[in-house]
Amino acid sequence: MAARLGSLFFVIHDAGEGNMAVDPDSSLADVEIVTQDYSIVARCRALNERLRLIDLLNNPEMTHLQLADVRVRQLLTSQEVIAAEGPFFIDKQSVVMGRSLATPEAEARRNELHRLDHVEKTKQRMVVFAPPFRIVGNIQLVKEADLTIALPKLFDSFLAVTEARTVHEGASGLAWDDGFVVVNGRSIEMIGLSTERGSGPTAVGGAADVQERGFSEMPSAME
Repeated sequence: MAARLGSLFFVIHDAGEGNMAVDPDSSLADVEIVTQDYSIVARCRALNERLRLIDLLNNPEMTHLQLADVRVRQLLTSQEVIAAEGPFFIDKQSVVMGRSLATPEAEARRNELHRLDHVEKTKQRMVVFAPPFRIVGNIQLVKEADLTIALPKLFDSFLAVTEARTVHEGASGLAWDDGFVVVNGRSIEMIGLSTERGSGPTAVGGAADVQERGFSEMPSAME
């Protein structure tokens, strides 16, 4: 698939010639956003102790995600395209999936604040096709929900997938155990109950190389 730089657009405060591409401090990054072609590791200043990435993405008033201290890499080659301090904007509907890079303690505090917001739910093991990715993981659905009604609704918003395993369908051998990802329902082509058995990458898509790192740190598919 040809790279589509048009899926991203950005405004960079240039301090002068030669200063356009800076190397942001990756320790400041708190999100990773993945489009069909790119991985973006950055800071999202809109996040706070209560507001989670999924809340921000599901905000109907927000059409673009504003980031700062950005590093953009091509997804398959891991080649860095640009580094910028910001501001930097992504069309929300170009996002295929994302994840928080916050510490487990920070994420636990955010989730605890939302614990009372939830009705009783049960987790279902699902397979999600969001090209170029195939994701197998747990999705929380209302307990005893009719799947013929509940599943079509997942195409309308960003959804959380836990204990997730992700395979890049266009690159043999690229697979990741990421634990938690937020998936754009509008990027999903197909979704249903998973029939996987056992554990490991072969249960997802037969990939032999499972990465425990982020999408931006994946090895080149050309190596």
